[in-house]
Amino acid sequence: MSGGAPTGTGERRPEDRRLARWTVVALCLAGLGVFVLVVAGRGGPSVADAYGVTRPTTAIADGDLHAAARASTLPQPDGYALLASPWVAGLASWVGTGEWCDAGVAPVTRLLLPWCHPDEVASHRWYRSQALLGVLAWLVLAFGALRLLRVAGGGGIGEVVLVPVLAVMPGATDGIVETFHPQDVVCVGLCCAALAEALRSRWAASGLLLGTAFLCKQFAVLALVAVVAAAPSWKCRGRVVVPTLAVAAAGIVPFAIVAPHATWSALSAVQAGGAVKLTTGTFVGQAPVAESTKLLLARDGPIVAALAMAVWVRRRAGPGALDPVALLGLATACLAARLVFEVAFASYYLLAVSALLVLLDLSLRRVPWRSLGWIALTGILVESNGGLPTTLGDAVWAFLAALAALVIGLHAAVARPPGTAPAAVATTAPG
Repeated sequence: MSGGAPTGTGERRPEDRRLARWTVVALCLAGLGVFVLVVAGRGGPSVADAYGVTRPTTAIADGDLHAAARASTLPQPDGYALLASPWVAGLASWVGTGEWCDAGVAPVTRLLLPWCHPDEVASHRWYRSQALLGVLAWLVLAFGALRLLRVAGGGGIGEVVLVPVLAVMPGATDGIVETFHPQDVVCVGLCCAALAEALRSRWAASGLLLGTAFLCKQFAVLALVAVVAAAPSWKCRGRVVVPTLAVAAAGIVPFAIVAPHATWSALSAVQAGGAVKLTTGTFVGQAPVAESTKLLLARDGPIVAALAMAVWVRRRAGPGALDPVALLGLATACLAARLVFEVAFASYYLLAVSALLVLLDLSLRRVPWRSLGWIALTGILVESNGGLPTTLGDAVWAFLAALAALVIGLHAAVARPPGTAPAAVATTAPG
């Protein structure tokens, strides 16, 4: 661990307890190795939702935005495809293939699957395709989370604990193995980095990262709500929101021009996709309403709840909302609101809350038994139901788990002892 000079108040900066830079790099590479071993041991990346990101990536790499927009079958912007396309264009012979054989499928069954012709079994391996980029997305998660932990004052031993937890966390590995959603992994990493920049009062950088995160997955807007609430002035809030909107517009408008209907359908994320009935293990999923209404509740409900919690925390904490623990707590609560209103309780949906709960414990410099317990219990709920809870009983447990994370976050956001200065304000200069 590196030492550090005391600040003007006689106290050491929280980030002075962090590990040396090259130690962190080595730690991340080791964590990546563990993550790859877990993914490979579980059969490799799935092709479940893969084509919803690999085909747009290939089209963007070929310069065809219209084809990319029309190939975007998932309800999200094409931010991940934009980030991955330069790699596909430059390393086409290594990671250019957008299709691969699902290694988790039995060989006999694999011959019957349309994406794996018998003559292509030997060549269509996930590590020779864009699936490799999905695995490398874990590095974005790791660096973003480490950056946030270091700035929040949980460096040192906390970094040693965090990396292996992220490497084996079900929300991260399931996002690659069961559904192939590297865009969620990247989004969480970018949100963590954005929170770190906010703690250092680098508002424009925070906004740029949040805009990029939103282009990967729309739930980044919940982290944006937390950052805006914690900002000490309207000027600072503007310096967050304007870059966020600028980056989001730059990534959406070109697609909206060439394919407006496809772009809006993906961005709004309220299309039922032809499903007649979505009866899943959440209260919204069990609700006796139209499927489009369920999706509307899932998309807009968390935003309304996050705004209400942000206003309440700001009034209770005041400038203390920019304290590292307070901001982490508010961001956790806002992202947990997504689980309260979500239509499904899939494992990769849990990644953002799982990561922030661990970061919250480590920033308080305590053993993360609480967060690890939450991760284990929600993982059991999901895996015991084949990856997707569907019953009313499951919905009760899913709601209680989401509510517990929300309460933990809110308590941390307002529990700072009165009269103490926010750590971020005391140790960093305005950016």
